[in-house]
Amino acid sequence: MTRKTISMPDLMADWIATRIERGQFNNESEYFRDLVRRDQEEEDRKAYLVSRLESGSRQLANGAYLDLTSDEEIDRLFDSDG
Repeated sequence: MTRKTISMPDLMADWIATRIERGQFNNESEYFRDLVRRDQEEEDRKAYLVSRLESGSRQLANGAYLDLTSDEEIDRLFDSDG
């Protein structure tokens, strides 16, 4: 396991100490590991969304789309029963 040393303003250190005192984390290392995990998950979600947007853009460029011209057509598209 790698050890890291970081510097931060006192207000941030106090924030972390309060979270630990409240029992939300057992120690500072746990707090920072949680932050890194959340950052990794967020980046994974962004990458997924970008890939979906790119795929949709390719489909649109290839003419694979529906031309919805009325509210009824839009409602049918999103109708959970259909």
